[in-house]
Amino acid sequence: MPLVQVTMVRGRTVEQKHALIASVSQAVAQSLGTPIERVRIAIYEVGPDEWGIGGQPYSIARAALPASGHDPAAAGHDPAAAGHDPAAAGHDPAAAGHDPAAAGPET
Repeated sequence: MPLVQVTMVRGRTVEQKHALIASVSQAVAQSLGTPIERVRIAIYEVGPDEWGIGGQPYSIARAALPASGHDPAAAGHDPAAAGHDPAAAGHDPAAAGHDPAAAGPET
């Protein structure tokens, strides 16, 4: 059972998160040759003061963006996509009592 954990700064819509779940699930199923029903996705959202970019909280780094409004996260350059380890950041679902495998047998 593949489990993909995505950590990103809060602010995406429910529709965007649902699209992310669908897209990532499809990519994992296709890449690994496993049924999509076996793929699990966990999204962890952090606040702008709980995420750092270049030594600054995201809230400050984002405020310093040019007037063009270029937001690295909105442009697809979210730090979560750069290999962030949720467990190292304290976002381990198993440690938090959210172990998907404990939910019961696979379907």
